[in-house]
Amino acid sequence: MKIIPLAILAFACFTQLYSQPKKRSDCFFGIHMDFHATAADNEIGKTFTAETIDSFLTAVKPDFVQVDCKGHPGYTSYPTKVGSQTGGYTKDILKIWRQVTLKHNVALYVHYSGLKDIKAVRDHPNWARVAEDGSLDNENTGYMGAYADSLLIPQLKELADYGVNGAWVDGECWATNLDYSTAMLQKFTTELGIANIPKLPTDPHYKTFVEFNRTAFRQYLRKYVDAIHAYNPGFQITSNWSYSSMMPEPVDVNVDYLSGDVAGQNCVYNAAFQARCLALQGKPWDLMSWGFTYSFEPDGNLAGPKSLTQLEQEAAEITAMGGGYQSYFTQNRDGSIKPWYFPLMAKLGSFCRARQPFCKGAQAIPQIGLWYSTHSVRNQTSQVYGWNSRQLECNLSLLMDGHHNVEILMDHQLGKKIDQYPLIVMPEWTGLDTALQARALQYVKQGGNLLITGAEAVAAFEPFLGVTFAGTAVKKDIYIGFNNQLTVIKAPVQAVVPKAGTAAIGQFYTTDDFRFGTGNPVATIASLGKGKIAAVYVNMGNAYYNYMASGYVNIMGAVIEQLLPNPKIKVTGSNYIHTALNEKDGKWYVHIINTAGGHFNNKVYEYDSIPATATLNLQINAGKPIKKVVLQPAGTTLGFSIKNGMVYVKIPPVKVASIIEVAF
Repeated sequence: MKIIPLAILAFACFTQLYSQPKKRSDCFFGIHMDFHATAADNEIGKTFTAETIDSFLTAVKPDFVQVDCKGHPGYTSYPTKVGSQTGGYTKDILKIWRQVTLKHNVALYVHYSGLKDIKAVRDHPNWARVAEDGSLDNENTGYMGAYADSLLIPQLKELADYGVNGAWVDGECWATNLDYSTAMLQKFTTELGIANIPKLPTDPHYKTFVEFNRTAFRQYLRKYVDAIHAYNPGFQITSNWSYSSMMPEPVDVNVDYLSGDVAGQNCVYNAAFQARCLALQGKPWDLMSWGFTYSFEPDGNLAGPKSLTQLEQEAAEITAMGGGYQSYFTQNRDGSIKPWYFPLMAKLGSFCRARQPFCKGAQAIPQIGLWYSTHSVRNQTSQVYGWNSRQLECNLSLLMDGHHNVEILMDHQLGKKIDQYPLIVMPEWTGLDTALQARALQYVKQGGNLLITGAEAVAAFEPFLGVTFAGTAVKKDIYIGFNNQLTVIKAPVQAVVPKAGTAAIGQFYTTDDFRFGTGNPVATIASLGKGKIAAVYVNMGNAYYNYMASGYVNIMGAVIEQLLPNPKIKVTGSNYIHTALNEKDGKWYVHIINTAGGHFNNKVYEYDSIPATATLNLQINAGKPIKKVVLQPAGTTLGFSIKNGMVYVKIPPVKVASIIEVAF
């Protein structure tokens, strides 16, 4: 017979007095707070009061809160019995958090640092990850050591006994690195029969060893997730950034939800990117944006509070893709929270709740699929997991600034979903999975449209592009000319000569003078079977991310217009908007997000307001009769006209974000 821990029994009796908090999958708006307790924090709870927590929950009304528990230093902000305590506690703040959140029927999660535990590796060097030179990692534990069994799992069970609803485990896939511990090397040799351990990328079996580490991480993750679920099936858990842009794989561990934290600067664009990496993974998901702008520069590490406008923009980018939203505010060193933020939090919560009926659970209507080649990434990096998708984010920004509706398809999604998309964009990847490359070409021959961008990437598709290559790709300073506009770029360029029947778009120029063209096109479009295949012969992604030149947007738009001439929606009237098109309960929802503001400027930490857009023009190609168009969340009915089967709507100026509901 299973013995029920006394703490769980007491918690079960206590919760009979209140309704049960929402499961994470039912939550939409949350607040995250942490402070990464250290040994120097010797008065935890000193100014922490239940009354302040009560005031916070009354004002803000979050679906869940996520609070400090154990940060990267490895000390707990509650009086743990199985781990490392801080310098001292005047109150058990976690117990108070649980009592007050239950009173308000709010779910309680904890921020818990997983692999990254500085105290654990200091006290137990044999738990540490081992570098290729034999040195011990002074911050991160290894995948196969005793850490999971001796500390992580027992401590998560202890948290479950507090009645906590779940854990957001941080310091995980993004903190991974190759592990050369004795246990790892023995397992590698035993299972694969490889005695000579590779240490350099040029060594035989190096990529095999990297992949072996990825497998070891997933085994570590599965071990503790399954152990906690066995102990308390209701305890909901995720590993921060698992199965995201940093871990672009099918979900094969039973995490309850996916999540990540959007940090640093330019978070409006990064939120749009990270949301699209999670949206198709088949799990409930949310994203956190930091409530402050943070510089990771070595001479800075400055943090400045964001305005409501900034946070609303980030929330709009995330919720437009159907996910939940949470925002991060720090706690004080004694674990208390900061009341001056409550009004901002409350307004942010109102903004999100007003959009929940039109966002939560919505599914994007396929238009453009942006290919995230997991295979290519794995061929180009020695990382286990982590920050390795810059070129993808850059190209997404370029496409979204052209008002295109884009989803991100990882390798495992592309193979299953490619036929749902009228256009696939392959952004600058080299070393593609050959089977998926063949599948993409088959998709074109059957009537699809494929756009390959990048001077090196086009080489793999040379036989199908309807051009003759002139030499190989060369990085140079050159001008892009299109539609009486010249734009400079410094990037790899592939010169080509179109064959008969191949359409050319734009031209490269040696200087900013239309008299000095090279004769080589910037882009081409050719027929292939029943479909079309296009190419852009220069790497524009990273250049656009730094330069933001409208010429890049315009020429990309001209190519896409030829491949996708009748998109489901088209919005014009402003250069500073992003759009998304979703479907929910038989209705379409067109999200229009105002992207003005200094978020792209690394000198700007905060801006209080942004100019509203002008009146916008929305064109809808629904293919079926439209009964009503409503501006949400205001609930204002909008007039529309119909011409040649197209529906035209005037959209009032967008302050931060508007949703256009289309009923059939």
